[in-house]
Amino acid sequence: MRLKFFATTFLTLALTAAVASADVTFSNVVIRGSLSTGATFATTTSDIDFSFPDAIVGDPVAPRRVGSIVITYEAQSDDPVNQDQLALLALGALSGSGTIYFNEVVEDLVNPGVIASYNVVLDANSQLPHVATLNFSRPSTHVKVKKTAILTAIDSIDQQIFDLASIALIEQRFVPEPAALALLLAGLPLLRRR
Repeated sequence: MRLKFFATTFLTLALTAAVASADVTFSNVVIRGSLSTGATFATTTSDIDFSFPDAIVGDPVAPRRVGSIVITYEAQSDDPVNQDQLALLALGALSGSGTIYFNEVVEDLVNPGVIASYNVVLDANSQLPHVATLNFSRPSTHVKVKKTAILTAIDSIDQQIFDLASIALIEQRFVPEPAALALLLAGLPLLRRR
């Protein structure tokens, strides 16, 4: 019984330490582009979220039919990260000719080179929110991320069609290298046997 208590306590402390050491720090955040007015960002220990109050093109804001958002930032962690999860949340929905062209490039700043890239074209037939996982070609403790979003909503010939493209939020979560966490979790079945 006493051994189980110590093992449980150790595992809890080790898991807490592993999670705590996996914190990601974000820096050098730059948001620019014709649709970046009023854009803000917020961070937690593993994610960075970007909000866009003015990222809309199409019929509601005609004649603005095309616009862009370009985001760059750095992310650092004591533990290597090996992937990130991306969520694009459109305000309402894409409609008519509304289209979002999105590109992301992740560059390793420790061993220079691109370790992940992602492209997607979203239109009125796409399911929103759009969520993707980018697997890095190798883990890194310091990366630079560049996101580019181009929104278009060209006026349809049929005036009954409502043309709209908008992004309200881009969420990004970085996932730490699972090796240390996997070793800790492997100890759980041992506790159950005792």
